[in-house]
Amino acid sequence: MSRIDGRENDPILVIGAGIVGASIAHHLARSGRRVTVLERSSAAEGVTGKSFAWIGFAKSAAAAYSDQLRGRAAEEFDRLKRELTEPVGLRSCGAITWEETEAETREFIDSHHALGHPIRLLSREDVLAREPSLLKAPKVAAYAPGDVGVDPAAFTRALLRAAEENGATVHPGTDALSLLTDGTEVRGVSTAHGPVYGSTVVLATGTETPRLAASTGAVVEIDASPCCLIRYSTPYPLVNGILSGPDFEIRQLDDTTLIAAEDVPEGFENDPRELARPTLRAIRRLLAGGNEVELLDAAIADRPVPRDGRPLLGYAEGVSGLYLAAAHPAMILSGAIGAHVAQELA
Repeated sequence: MSRIDGRENDPILVIGAGIVGASIAHHLARSGRRVTVLERSSAAEGVTGKSFAWIGFAKSAAAAYSDQLRGRAAEEFDRLKRELTEPVGLRSCGAITWEETEAETREFIDSHHALGHPIRLLSREDVLAREPSLLKAPKVAAYAPGDVGVDPAAFTRALLRAAEENGATVHPGTDALSLLTDGTEVRGVSTAHGPVYGSTVVLATGTETPRLAASTGAVVEIDASPCCLIRYSTPYPLVNGILSGPDFEIRQLDDTTLIAAEDVPEGFENDPRELARPTLRAIRRLLAGGNEVELLDAAIADRPVPRDGRPLLGYAEGVSGLYLAAAHPAMILSGAIGAHVAQELA
């Protein structure tokens, strides 16, 4: 894109160093583009750091994979993790999920089989063989052997460091206050440290994207979907892989930390630890060694969900030089998003 005043030589500005911004920065830098990342706090400090970070097929409706980006997600994630040299807290023991009824679980498996996804049915005996700490297993469950979990903060930091190794510049503690415009062209961003100019500004700022884009007249429809991430201490690993059923959604983040994800009731404004108590009771009831589990903390964060449900990736309508990047679930889509944006901005 041609820029005024020679700004075609300015770097691409990526605003936001969560998983979306970090993946975009990595892919752009790897492709040889000049990139500057601005983050108001530190990497993965927002919703990314409070992500359950489950990568794979299980628990997602098969219909979600009709989206082309989602269809490539697993393959692109595998490529992305091969590109990174730093540890990302990868735990690849698969995922076991089950629904309220056997019929619902079988229907879930059948819908994924129809699309060729690697999900298979497990008997109760199979579940217990893989997860011997379970005191009560469902009659049947869905098993996705390729599903993995990562440490979302470590994964994001690894992407940013890989971007820096390829020439990107990352500025934490730099809040983008507003967009700098010349007519309908975005020229950069205003910060407390002064203006920062770019050939293109990529907004990867989650639920803040509509506010920042509004200064250009662009209307961006992103809803905030709150989720609670809970951390518990464990004396040793209680589960091998990801377990998701009617009573809990849990996995080991590391050998002594168990994490759980819970939806947040509409209008909930109380202490997030209240949401952790039912899950803790279920852990103590359903897992051998569960009585030794203790609550560490719980935090609520707003996931950015584009209103039409599809990833929002593209130039803002009627505005030159402004690219929008928001998606849910962003962790699963991280590799596909980065590759897509790098190609569009090539």
